[in-house]
Amino acid sequence: MTTTMGRAPARGAPRRRLLAAVLALLFAPASRAELVFSPAVELRASATDNANMAPPERAHGRVVAEVAPGFSLSEQTARLNLKLAYQLRFYTGGGDDANSQRHQSQLQASAKARLLEDWLFLDGAASISQQSTSAFGPQQGDNGYSTLNRNEVRTLSISPYLRRRLGAGADLELRYTRDQVDSNNAAFGRSQSDQLFASLASGPAFRSLGWGLQLSKLRQHDSVAPDSSSSGANGSLSYGVSPSLNLSLGAGYDKMDFGLGGVSQGRSWTTGLRWAPTLRSSLQLSHGRRYYGASNGLSLQHRSRNTVWSAHYDDSVTTSRSQFLLPAAVSTAELLNRLMSATISDPLLRAQAVEAYIRANSLPRSLATSVNYFSNRYSLQKQLQASVGLNTARTITMLSVYDTRRSALSARQSDSALLGSSSETLNDDTRQRGASVALNWHPSSRFGATLSADLSNTRSLSTGLGSRQRSLRLQLNRQFQPRLSGNLELRRVHGDGLSGAGAYTENAVALSISLKL
Repeated sequence: MTTTMGRAPARGAPRRRLLAAVLALLFAPASRAELVFSPAVELRASATDNANMAPPERAHGRVVAEVAPGFSLSEQTARLNLKLAYQLRFYTGGGDDANSQRHQSQLQASAKARLLEDWLFLDGAASISQQSTSAFGPQQGDNGYSTLNRNEVRTLSISPYLRRRLGAGADLELRYTRDQVDSNNAAFGRSQSDQLFASLASGPAFRSLGWGLQLSKLRQHDSVAPDSSSSGANGSLSYGVSPSLNLSLGAGYDKMDFGLGGVSQGRSWTTGLRWAPTLRSSLQLSHGRRYYGASNGLSLQHRSRNTVWSAHYDDSVTTSRSQFLLPAAVSTAELLNRLMSATISDPLLRAQAVEAYIRANSLPRSLATSVNYFSNRYSLQKQLQASVGLNTARTITMLSVYDTRRSALSARQSDSALLGSSSETLNDDTRQRGASVALNWHPSSRFGATLSADLSNTRSLSTGLGSRQRSLRLQLNRQFQPRLSGNLELRRVHGDGLSGAGAYTENAVALSISLKL
């Protein structure tokens, strides 16, 4: 008799389980009528004078044609909120060298389902994307035909959970999460994690005084590194000084087993306040201590009729895989949603208007943020992000800045295949700073222009090496018919490798036509 006990789960098993769950929900009688399927195809031709971001003596031009069929799928009912967008890009003329590819896939999917009313729920997500291998190499966001400093990353997560109100005294949540991160870079490998989370918090019977208890346990299996795990227990108390001011106090214990790098553990405590003087403004502050040292947090939100402001700071122990599962970028859709809330009150109509605006003006899905480079190590990340949006009758301006520092906590041996022996200390302690600005001008519903600029500076504090990149883009958009639109892009990118070595410049022009079928 053959047994499979102790074997790693089949590679496709989590995907099949998530697909089966989503399909069952899609074809349920209560949700099928609201399903919206929107196929589309994009044709694009681009010409560049430096296809692989090489120094001047090795730069060469290239003309690339792209065909990109795709579709979007959406469902929004009382039971199910589903969003899925897939695109398959084919390239010709991209060359036959080692850094060229003929096609690539892009997928973003999320599902939130209510399986049993006020009792059992399910969250799911999946993605396929191109990610930078290193923060110190060329960041190629536009020429997908080149794989220089880029690899494909595939993520999948499924999370059933139970949420129940226990009378008026407490709210209970029990959650299980299974996720997987995979890449075509063998040195990054494939990893899977299982997490259990339990929360018991005060209910509506507690008006001024609130309390909460949380327990968590995570175990991760990695194909290129030893298994790792983490666990935590935390309790909190909160007190409403006034309707607009709330104070909190928390304490707990955390334990982290890094696999390579030993075990870190210790008591934790935190204090915090939340101040919301109006519905448009809020401020949250926290200060405490965890096993890795002092821990602080900041979240600031403010909205006026024509502006939105936000700032966020936090520190946490993280990994590249967890960043791929939960990207920390500033969402363009979220910023525009807050900008348009003064003129479009209905959330559903506002979400549709935001999506239409992003598509019509070819805006990026997220504003500039630090590069989530490939690493198999645990790191302490301290990240500050701030953004501003300004809305006038004919323009929308978006500005974002960031400052991110990562200090490795686990042993560098797990990254030896990624970096090699000569660069094994490069990611021990890194700092990334950058800013971006985008100005969109829309004189009519059929025409728009967007001028954007990005600046990034990455430095290895452990070696003293660094690199920079600057880019400038102009995009012109024209809506010819309700289902047919065109885009013309001009761009200039300049950057360098480690400490100025291998400086490169690219000038490019691209023309695309998009047709909704």
